[in-house]
Amino acid sequence: MTVEDKQKAWQDRYRNGFFLAPMVRIGTLPMRLLSLKYGADLVWTPEIVDLSIIGCERQVISRTGVISYIKGGKDVFTTHPDEKEKVIFQLGSAQPETALAAAKIVEQDVSGFDLNCGCPKRFSVQGSMGAALLSDPDRLCSILETLVQNVSVPVTCKIRVFDDEEKTLELVRRIAKTGISALTVHCRTKNMRPREKALWHRLRSIVDEIPHLPVVLNGDIFKYEDIQRAKDLTGATSVMTARGAAANPSIFRSEGMIDTMEAVIEYAKLAVRTWNIYYNTKYTLLQMYPHTKSQQYVVVRNSKTYKALCESLGLEEFYREEGVNFAKITTDVSDKDIKSTNTSPQQTPKKRCASSPEPLLLADGDRADNEFGSEAPAKRVKD
Repeated sequence: MTVEDKQKAWQDRYRNGFFLAPMVRIGTLPMRLLSLKYGADLVWTPEIVDLSIIGCERQVISRTGVISYIKGGKDVFTTHPDEKEKVIFQLGSAQPETALAAAKIVEQDVSGFDLNCGCPKRFSVQGSMGAALLSDPDRLCSILETLVQNVSVPVTCKIRVFDDEEKTLELVRRIAKTGISALTVHCRTKNMRPREKALWHRLRSIVDEIPHLPVVLNGDIFKYEDIQRAKDLTGATSVMTARGAAANPSIFRSEGMIDTMEAVIEYAKLAVRTWNIYYNTKYTLLQMYPHTKSQQYVVVRNSKTYKALCESLGLEEFYREEGVNFAKITTDVSDKDIKSTNTSPQQTPKKRCASSPEPLLLADGDRADNEFGSEAPAKRVKD
């Protein structure tokens, strides 16, 4: 296959698709697997900063098939072979060298890399990542070029628009020359809030500017019917959704969404089967309940264990059959269950600590350790 043929094949993966957007906290393994089950064409991980991946140890848990990248006894990134051909790793980075170092660590387990160039939060911007890259196109393009030239999977990036349309188009032209396989545009400026209507009308000029490159629309996709409407209005090649999927992952079903409670049940089962950190599961489930004062919402909010959660959802028998007691995962998982594939001779493999939430970087720059207590408010996800 020639270089041109490979690039075309990579670009085709991003055409005519409906994708799960990167979401802090929510876009972890169970949500990605469930979205794929319901019909998502590709799924993005939450943004993971390059420095948090560098130094990780890759471990495979034989009982579940889950692949964990662990540092300091905590999961930084978890994945599963079932999503290998569909998962896009979103990278937060400010330097080409560290971006590439991180990408090389997880390259074998993902089907693409996406550079986050749109996050407007303080921790990201202060680190010269996210939306800060929009104002530093030399740095942005250098990172993309380094990745494109040195990894074996497609590279894309996700941006926001400027207030000035010509400034946006100038940046888009530069990005398109780096060799990326697709461009995702969050149709808001970096200062806009999610409650403000997405600027779909701004996308048409971008699509026309780079007709050879797939352009993915992000922003205000809340039901399956929005897909064609968005494409017709903007010319977008594909669309992705964040809040729509957070509320009900079955948004990806072409035949229509199922009842939210059915999706809740399916998500809970996947979370148990993949040994997802409990408080991450709980936080994600709370996003699916439209009424925060409903009895079921309150029961889930107050639950503190998978056993209690499964009982509240009528999954007692499922929980017994799975035989997973999350209070004992750390002691139940023996060394023979863990296969470490990149531990240096001086390193001792560390068992996954099930009592600690994944150290995802949050919007305010704090880590997610112990973030989701039983009384934690249900903050709604932003796309």
